[in-house]
Amino acid sequence: MTTNKRDHLPSLLLLPFPPHPSNRTLLNAAYRPSLTAVLSKLKHSNPHGASKLIVAVAVPILQGPPYQLRSKTLLWSQAQSLVAGLYAIISVICARLGISTEIDGGGKGLSVDATVVLVDHDRGRKPLSAEDKALRRDSRSGSLIETNNTVVVDLATFAEAYHPWNYIFHVRTEQGIRLNDVYLQMAEGKMIGANAIRQEQLVGVEGGLTLNQGLVGEDMAGEKGEGRRVSGVPVVCLGGTFDYLHPGHKLLLTAGALLLGVPSKDELSLPATSPRRREPCKYIIGITGDELLKNKKFAEYVQSWETRARNVIYFLSRLLQLSDKGWREATGPAAGENNINTAVAAGVHIDEKDGDFRAAFRDGTIIVQCVRIQDAFGPTITEEDIDVLVVSGETRSGGKAVNDKRAEQGWKTLEVFEVDVLNADEIPEDVGEDVKATEDFTSKISSTVIRQQKAAQATGKSEAKI
Repeated sequence: MTTNKRDHLPSLLLLPFPPHPSNRTLLNAAYRPSLTAVLSKLKHSNPHGASKLIVAVAVPILQGPPYQLRSKTLLWSQAQSLVAGLYAIISVICARLGISTEIDGGGKGLSVDATVVLVDHDRGRKPLSAEDKALRRDSRSGSLIETNNTVVVDLATFAEAYHPWNYIFHVRTEQGIRLNDVYLQMAEGKMIGANAIRQEQLVGVEGGLTLNQGLVGEDMAGEKGEGRRVSGVPVVCLGGTFDYLHPGHKLLLTAGALLLGVPSKDELSLPATSPRRREPCKYIIGITGDELLKNKKFAEYVQSWETRARNVIYFLSRLLQLSDKGWREATGPAAGENNINTAVAAGVHIDEKDGDFRAAFRDGTIIVQCVRIQDAFGPTITEEDIDVLVVSGETRSGGKAVNDKRAEQGWKTLEVFEVDVLNADEIPEDVGEDVKATEDFTSKISSTVIRQQKAAQATGKSEAKI
């Protein structure tokens, strides 16, 4: 197996605009060929650990006046559904190709740690002109990074903050080539010197069939509840075990992040008496304590709370951290229970206290807090100032129980947002494909089965019994 000095770096796959509507069948037709080609190439590329892949989807997801950066809105239900569809396709492909998908997938190759990132972009947007750069360049740092009141950034900011790369993959379609050209022009200032891109790193891959490409960011008249436009809230909460962090966890964490209302640095620095002053938005993730997991199947292979908390923060840093320096050397945790890696992107630091890990992103405007939970309620009944609760289909009933408990305490109830289920049923099989890929789908996104596989590897058996 040949290796290169870039193996530790993530690779980028630029996906052009999704079909509209973005249901699983159309997403599969549009993106599966490209994702299959990239995952096939990367599965052996890093013999020392999981190959990292950022799947950047160009989509006009943000709405609002162009120059009012703190007034953006997005359709949360539509956005998380798009992310869910992509993670479902990735999981099915990985099941078929025998690729592990967890964040620290083992250290023996055949593992790809993929992260889906939504990038606000529309077809008419061109590379920044000299005048545009002068307007958005930070007077102190010289950075072209531009933030808004959501966690989503535009293509110019993505190009400024996400680099350097191992490979840059683009789709060989008209839209894919155009997107790649615009991106490379926006990123050219980051591809110089030691980070200069060689031709061998620019790889075109097969595109799929995309019909009726519409504006995914368009308003959906008459929608209510989760389908309405959201501008973000100050405090978002969710919970889980997050053992061997896999695509199902990544979807949940991404969906929660999309609900954050991010203040500006200037709003944080205003005097306490100012009505415009804001506190950092907070993302509280309750992570099940080790004691509650003792009766889990293959409990001896459950990762420690500390490892699970770090992995949650490492993953979220890929969505939240913005630095014009990009990432330097490390891009995530290496395999191993005791590894402490503080650099998924430049400048990530975790403040670790017993049962309470915290990290700040985007100049302190976003705080991620991982807390140990020892019951079904966690921080939802100990922290009054929470705005929304994010649940999955499996934890839907927990949302009602939480609100009943908060009502008993005289606290406001939480608005509950439910994330789509990663489901292979709506993803058609390729012609001649073994149906075992679909049968293995659930296994590939189950922490229990990942622990089962670890047990089998440790004992030298082909399969441990559940």
